[in-house]
Amino acid sequence: MNKLLIKIMILLFACAYYSAAIAQLNLTEEEHQYLQQKRVITMCIDPDWMPLEKIENGQHIGMTADYMRILENKIGIPIKLVKTRSWAQSIEYAKARKCDIFSLAMPTEERLTYMNFTRPYLSIPLVMATRTDKFFIADLTKVKGKKLGVVKGYAFGEILRKKYPYMTIIDVDSLHEGLEKVNKGELYGFIDTLVTIGYEFQRNFVSELKIAGKFDDKWELGVATRNDEPQLLQIFDKAISAITEKQKQQILNQWLAIRYEKVVNYRDLWPWLILMAVILTFIWYRFYVLKKYNEKLKVISITDNLTQMFNRIKLDQELIKQANLYQRYQQPFSVIIIDIDHFKAVNDRYGHQSGDIVLQEFSQLIKDNIRKTDIPGRWGGEEFMLVIPNTCLEDAAVQADKLRLLIAQHSFKVIEHLTASFGVAQFGEEIAGGEIDNPQQLIARADKALYQAKEEGRNRVVKR
Repeated sequence: MNKLLIKIMILLFACAYYSAAIAQLNLTEEEHQYLQQKRVITMCIDPDWMPLEKIENGQHIGMTADYMRILENKIGIPIKLVKTRSWAQSIEYAKARKCDIFSLAMPTEERLTYMNFTRPYLSIPLVMATRTDKFFIADLTKVKGKKLGVVKGYAFGEILRKKYPYMTIIDVDSLHEGLEKVNKGELYGFIDTLVTIGYEFQRNFVSELKIAGKFDDKWELGVATRNDEPQLLQIFDKAISAITEKQKQQILNQWLAIRYEKVVNYRDLWPWLILMAVILTFIWYRFYVLKKYNEKLKVISITDNLTQMFNRIKLDQELIKQANLYQRYQQPFSVIIIDIDHFKAVNDRYGHQSGDIVLQEFSQLIKDNIRKTDIPGRWGGEEFMLVIPNTCLEDAAVQADKLRLLIAQHSFKVIEHLTASFGVAQFGEEIAGGEIDNPQQLIARADKALYQAKEEGRNRVVKR
């Protein structure tokens, strides 16, 4: 009887935990059901790619292990490691559907035949390591006739071969092997990310190798998901978007902190240390003041002075950003344009100062009742806009109607009651003559919906 009670309590706790994770990500009913049926997500990684990831004593360690723990917590079901001996074997396992996801990968033409790719959660510079006696190379596109190593199966190997066909690129089995070949003179250079090469330098090649060049390309890395289960892509995209900048910085600090241990005569160094401390303090202070000033200017440039919402400049930037995400990842988003009904009458009756108070209270009401991922702004006059990522037309209309009811029921300081009209449109939505494929069409569509809401009597939501 006691054992049965314990099992029931564990099951209830698991259900509560899972429900909390689902609510946090705002998953659709289809995604919710998918996870309930899935129960476990299997994962392949690169087993030797520190500090990003590694399999050590059968366990997943490295930066991606920390990210996967966060994502597992947000998704609410276990992510199980599938052990492999090499990245090449991980790729074969993914093709054979032995693992549902790659923890860290970037798209290539060949990989897109069996995997989908989320938005990136790591962006890392691509560099070349050489021996210390080699010159720094300002333009890596000029490297010809030199043997350059990359790890076999890595995406940037395929990308670099296509982009720079004149480069002589040699496959190696691992990062360590590639750097060893450079150290022995068998390769002129080795190409990988700044963090992985730097990590290996500290442990095995101190003063023997150096970074001799940097590519303009950055390695944009996200989660790869099997493309025969498209719900995985949507779920992981939402989970990644919920990772905070603080969490990202904590992971970065933990794995890229450098520790030096050296015996020195501190008595001889004191005068120089004091001088350096004074100079660095002055430089740091100047940098701090300039940084604060620039941050303030940046905030001012994208903020509406009256409502402290984003202004039209920022909304235009976000619309372009979301449109680019849609073009790359087919990530849906919608906009809601809100217009206060009969606002001119408020100004005429109570005066413009009172009208400003109404606008401030109205904008705060909107900000207090939207999701953290939603982007609110003042579109102009008494018009406001919400840019809503990861949201289809129907869900956006539901959200708009909730706001409509809140506004209609709210008692304002200046005027007891106000109503508002809402126009809703989705980017990529099929319309006559094609689909909405640029921000201007999207705004025009939402404007038409708003106009229709006003024509039909105001205080309503119209979606188009």
